[in-house]
Amino acid sequence: MLKNWGDYFVVNVSSPNTPGLRSLQNAENLSNILADLQGENQGIKPILVKIAPDLEKEAIASILDLIQQYQISGIIATNTTISRDGLKTKIIAKTGRLVSEEAGGISGAPLTQRSTEIIKFIWQETQGKLPIIGVGGIFTVEDAWDKITAGASLIQIYTGWVYQGPGMVKQILQGLLQKLDERGLNSISEAIGLAHQK
Repeated sequence: MLKNWGDYFVVNVSSPNTPGLRSLQNAENLSNILADLQGENQGIKPILVKIAPDLEKEAIASILDLIQQYQISGIIATNTTISRDGLKTKIIAKTGRLVSEEAGGISGAPLTQRSTEIIKFIWQETQGKLPIIGVGGIFTVEDAWDKITAGASLIQIYTGWVYQGPGMVKQILQGLLQKLDERGLNSISEAIGLAHQK
């Protein structure tokens, strides 16, 4: 039983690298998965759902309804994108193929804005009551701050860490402390969803 080993579990139905996996994000399929998981889990461990950045708002809203229905602990926004919009590279030098012909997801900077927009949407739809883990294109303290003020309770870094190394974590944490000081805030929890306040 894996539930004895993890602190929390993620239902990742959003990876574009496994053919057909993203179809599990539709309401009927995801409902079956969440019902079975919560039936086994009995509320013992937190379960989160990881969504794709390529979903329309209506699909995200349906997922949020299921999250509420099955008392899921939070959402991870977002996985990698299948969009190739705005990429500067058009042809991959090693293969000679067009980027648009390549399978799989793109992470990092091309994802930054879209994932932040989705975080904002989720926060608005849930009135800030659902914990959101913000992921996608975090390289700087500004990127992290944007995700948090959009509504992320936590952030995850991967691509930025790969390119900049572990020192970026300290740099971002120090930058976030400076942001709090500049705004007279005592903790990062006070910054969550700040972008929504007038």
